[in-house]
Amino acid sequence: MNKSKLLLVVVLAVLVGGCGQMDSSPEETEKTPAEMDPADLPQIDAFQSEHSRELMLSTEPVAEGFYLMRSKIDAFTIWFPEEAVFMYNASGVDGDHYEKMRFAYESEEENRGYLVDFQYNYSGYAERPDWILDNLRKRWDYEEDWKEVEDGYGLTYFGSKVEEMDDYQRYVVIGYKVSSQKEPQGMEFLYIASCVDKESESCQIDLAEEEEYLLQWVKSIRFSGTRGDKGEADDE
Repeated sequence: MNKSKLLLVVVLAVLVGGCGQMDSSPEETEKTPAEMDPADLPQIDAFQSEHSRELMLSTEPVAEGFYLMRSKIDAFTIWFPEEAVFMYNASGVDGDHYEKMRFAYESEEENRGYLVDFQYNYSGYAERPDWILDNLRKRWDYEEDWKEVEDGYGLTYFGSKVEEMDDYQRYVVIGYKVSSQKEPQGMEFLYIASCVDKESESCQIDLAEEEEYLLQWVKSIRFSGTRGDKGEADDE
């Protein structure tokens, strides 16, 4: 073999060896939002607050204006509106059977704001949704029949009303979502909307629209199916 052919063989061997090393290098695992620099995350409360960032599953929206959030006790997943703020000081857990989440929103430009509580239960009250609904009815003086809506993960009972306060109105939606899985799980919810500037002529809140908005949120709830389950609920 002449020198030119020998040199070509050596060069090819080096190139092939280099490619092999590149192919054998381990793939980088995708970082979770909690592991990322906040400066590289969407500039909304869901990712900028340390209290909610650890619960976010992805920086990719699951629907327009919504991101996926997991329960602190891994009992369910729920959508997080990009407009909302996670009220960590009014949220919390009790063991692996109870969790409360509170979100709030306020916009002077829209002259609209809301406060919403979600309370998850495993067993106990979750086995008797009629108790929770009776309690909600008494607490909010709700006299109408419960409406029902079903999705692939549960049956939701809900009702809505306009409350006349001293100098303004507030729009209330209450209810309970019962898991369709055999494990006794449920989600109680309370949603209150009102105008930011209650004396302004731009105070135009529609109860039907608020109800529709909340139900989209409630339908997003996916129960894990087991107590203390570390896996995520899927969409299958």
